[in-house]
Amino acid sequence: MIRSTLTAHLADKDRDEITLQINDRDIGVLATQEQRHYVMSGNRRVQLIAGLHTDPEDAASVLSTRALLRHWLVTFRELQINGLSRFPVMVERNRLEADFLLLFDSERIVIWCDPGYAVYLSRGRHIYRQQPTYHPEHGSLSVFGRDLDFYSFRPREGDDLLIVDPAFIDLFDPRDLEDLFADIHQINVAMMELTRLSISYGRNIDPTWFSVQIQKVEPDLEMFSAESRERVAGRKGRGEMEIPWLQRLSNSKVVPLLDGNLRITPAGYKRFQEGARNVQDVPVYRQKPPQFKTIWTEGQQAPASLPTRETDQNRRTPHSQDSYPAGYRKKPSFLDRLKHWHPTGFASRISKMHHKMTHLIPGSRGMSWLAYIATWLVALLVLVSVFIGVKSIMRGNQPVETQPLVTTPSVENETPKTDFEIDITVKASSLRVVASPGGDELVGTVTRGDRVTQLATPKDGWILIKMTDGRLGYVPESLLLFPDEGE
Repeated sequence: MIRSTLTAHLADKDRDEITLQINDRDIGVLATQEQRHYVMSGNRRVQLIAGLHTDPEDAASVLSTRALLRHWLVTFRELQINGLSRFPVMVERNRLEADFLLLFDSERIVIWCDPGYAVYLSRGRHIYRQQPTYHPEHGSLSVFGRDLDFYSFRPREGDDLLIVDPAFIDLFDPRDLEDLFADIHQINVAMMELTRLSISYGRNIDPTWFSVQIQKVEPDLEMFSAESRERVAGRKGRGEMEIPWLQRLSNSKVVPLLDGNLRITPAGYKRFQEGARNVQDVPVYRQKPPQFKTIWTEGQQAPASLPTRETDQNRRTPHSQDSYPAGYRKKPSFLDRLKHWHPTGFASRISKMHHKMTHLIPGSRGMSWLAYIATWLVALLVLVSVFIGVKSIMRGNQPVETQPLVTTPSVENETPKTDFEIDITVKASSLRVVASPGGDELVGTVTRGDRVTQLATPKDGWILIKMTDGRLGYVPESLLLFPDEGE
């Protein structure tokens, strides 16, 4: 058993021509569910995605595709019982065809896809591009998908598989792709983010892609295989067993994406494909649509043939770095960018900057976050310093003159008890009147010749006086001029 999540996304141009059979569900032009994005999670013995090209304007093509969809559904249900080793028998029995096929169980992943697509494997923190390998040499499988590239490798828990046009991957930096896939951990969410980024870069691209996320792998027990049941039933002995076709497959080689988005075929790959096309001992079965006959009499004009679209064989062209589609090479002008501007592009740039800032130190998310926070604190400190400096410049940097604190005695304070009242003339040129003996709180100032009233006897060299405006305070005894000391 294998627990996985299958995701399929059809571009608008493919949505009108492709029908996908995803396990027991279908999407696309002839599907019962009219969708362009589909996600399915489950714990199955065998997982399947089959893609079929269809011409909706051709009745024969529509009928043929509907018949194939029913056969693929029957094949999927039988593979759940007998396992993936039964697939060659189902191909021959149900006369299966496909323009794209993804099959896998707990032991093997096999893919047939157009040469214009590439297979990428995210394992650990790195992304690898799988390379085509030799097609299986097993009966009807030797001619099944002979015009497609074939891939074969073993799955592991935590693997993320992506099948997409390699020109779309070339739009991004490989290191950024590895960081994005390692952080998000959901390949469908990562692809949505990459699509938004491509739009923000001025490339309005929405490619068709397929993905697989493998959460858990549990090997099947040998007792559940079709061969073991036949041996137990006595229909086949051990000496009659042949090597299963899955064990005879050649594993696909890989190239790290950091070394380049390269497609490298094995030695003699083209000759091997041409030899598979010329196999004569294995009949090639195709679904035959029903033929419609009309009554036509002599003398009538023969019906004109309808224009047909180019065949799938003519549409399939090998992908090369020098022959990108026009959508990938187009450089939009400033007016085009202005017309297609949307806030999501700005938000994606902010998100990308945030992602880079949180990955300043490779291999340490904690230190990266500390550096990120420190950067923001330094920026905040700089802004505060600039604000304070501008504010001080606007004020003119004028120093504030310091003046002595002058207070008015509170009315609520009780009036000190007086012993007598004696008029006194000030003999000092300037005399400070304070609120308490020896204190610093200033009540007022008197000058030479001013007359004040003494209210109490001197105490510790200080005299309580009353000024002409009624304020009370203390002055030094030595600075006053008493009446008996007249001039």
